[in-house]
Amino acid sequence: MSEVSLKQLRCFLAVYSEGSFTKAAKSLHMAQSPVSQSVASLERHLGEKLFERRPREVIPTAAARGLYPEVLELRRRADSLPQLAADMRDGTKTQRIRLGGVSSAFPAIIAGVLAALADHSIVVSDGSSSDLTLAVDNGDIDACLVREFSSHRTDEKIAFREKLCVAFPNGHRLADRGEVHVGEISEEPVVLFHRSSAPVAFDLVASIFIEHGRTMRTVAHVSNEQAILGLVAAGAGISLVPESVAVQSWSGVAFASLAEARHTYPLTIRTAPGDPLKLLDPLTEVLGRWAAENDLTP
Repeated sequence: MSEVSLKQLRCFLAVYSEGSFTKAAKSLHMAQSPVSQSVASLERHLGEKLFERRPREVIPTAAARGLYPEVLELRRRADSLPQLAADMRDGTKTQRIRLGGVSSAFPAIIAGVLAALADHSIVVSDGSSSDLTLAVDNGDIDACLVREFSSHRTDEKIAFREKLCVAFPNGHRLADRGEVHVGEISEEPVVLFHRSSAPVAFDLVASIFIEHGRTMRTVAHVSNEQAILGLVAAGAGISLVPESVAVQSWSGVAFASLAEARHTYPLTIRTAPGDPLKLLDPLTEVLGRWAAENDLTP
């Protein structure tokens, strides 16, 4: 009987998370046939059927649901081996944590987390909320900081909610104001996310204009805060960004509070199912404390 391979485990996790062999293959950058063969081989090795294959969906069996958290942990441990070996060689063996964050978490929020976890070996990656949550579910990372919330998950908590503020290019007529109103920016060109990459951010910004009977005049759609602020600095328009982004200075950009803004923008921690590394509560506490120290919470 052949041994279980990491390829089989990765394919199992991808099919489990995506609910489709086609989508799993796409997420793994593989053809569908090798993915199907890997899962079938794993089923033969275990002597258990892992998925009910239906015309439009793939449904995990009870055996698959029971195996899922264990396979995630096996994947994490296997991926950690090179870093663990390096740490042992240097005499600095620490727990390794793979952490993902959306663009608004860089650099200020991530810096706060890294400072609090200085005794750990941290590997950081970025991405959209949807990409990062899928990476957690697939075992590619151990935890992520995202801008959405699923109330039914026990391995997810909101660390804090913050307001949006206004980013102006230096020299703008409102750049030196400490606070502005929606009416004062309603005619300004707005630099904003693609809704597909950041639906929560897009909808929150749009709702502020809609609630006050204003029309948002969008001039650019980009995929991250760094690109947004670069365009603002270049004079392409203004933007509404989370106040945590303004904790650190950005060249060519000035920030002002928005009088009508409320604490509605969530920063959420999601961990691997079952939270095997026990990261949820410590990270939530660290980020909540960081937000309070930077006056981001009510």
